[in-house]
Amino acid sequence: SSHGSSRSGPGSLGVRIDSESRFVGAPLTMDVRQTEAINGTRMSWNIWPSTRLDATRIVVPLGCLYTPLKATENLQLLEYNPVICRGRDCGAVLNPCCFVDYHSKSWTCPFCLQRNAFPPHYAEHISEVNLPAELLHQCSTIEYIIPQAVTSPPVFLLVLDIAVIEEELEQAKDSLQQSLAMMPQNALVGFITFGAMVYVHELASSTLPKAYAFRGSREKEYSCQQVAYQLGFGKNQAAGANPQAAGRFLMPVSECEFTLNSLLDDLARDAWPLGGHDRRPFRCTGCALSVAIGLIEATCPQSSARVTLIVGGACNVGPGMVVGEELKETIRSHLDLQ
Repeated sequence: SSHGSSRSGPGSLGVRIDSESRFVGAPLTMDVRQTEAINGTRMSWNIWPSTRLDATRIVVPLGCLYTPLKATENLQLLEYNPVICRGRDCGAVLNPCCFVDYHSKSWTCPFCLQRNAFPPHYAEHISEVNLPAELLHQCSTIEYIIPQAVTSPPVFLLVLDIAVIEEELEQAKDSLQQSLAMMPQNALVGFITFGAMVYVHELASSTLPKAYAFRGSREKEYSCQQVAYQLGFGKNQAAGANPQAAGRFLMPVSECEFTLNSLLDDLARDAWPLGGHDRRPFRCTGCALSVAIGLIEATCPQSSARVTLIVGGACNVGPGMVVGEELKETIRSHLDLQ
């Protein structure tokens, strides 16, 4: 299924058409909390500035926090394709904030102002008292069940911190094995560990464990192209390489469950030397996340993916570093907590 949202939120404007076919905005009275529960949106302001001057005077910028696939009550399900704006590079769908002309059987996109004709089966029945679900204000968030749509399997990329103590590492490994047993058999899964370095584990080989290392002390994040090239399936690789090379790192659970469980059973704490008892273990969390995102972008750009990070401390190496290596350098004191 595909989740369609009308992109409306608290402070949206209702629209009416006057006798001269001009579009005039009229504020709608709404319960902000109820709108948040329906649409999964949290706005920085509940009232939209009506003029450019008002927009320059606001201290906090306009913003919206959106929760995709939020569980809502009485969610409207539509078993047909959405009506999409024909504007160039727009792609907005028909929603309650669109300007509707019932005489010409057309609607105007509120984002690009493109005028669109209704499909014949819409135009035949639509009127001011007979509206499709997409134009009802109580259906500002709806879900489309696309007929005969081909969906890709979900992707789970597990990113595990191995710079933790032995007891915590054992508990994390046990939790990951339990999670793996509950995943759909067709789901794609990948595995990355990190400490002083980032290791992307190859799951295709069950005889000899193999991992690709990325330097954790790198100042900049790894890009998608850099990750793909180092893993052997980048655009600049030598001719004749296997085009299915990406499948070595993301495999269906049904094919790699035994291999991944074996990797977790044999996984040990990061062996990188600490340099003394007064120093923190190296933990390149930011670098590990950039490698994980680069792997997802290079292999499954149009799929639903989740990167699960299991971390046991603050990042002290590479991008995202918030504290140094020495323990005498504290992140915060008791006074900061007070």
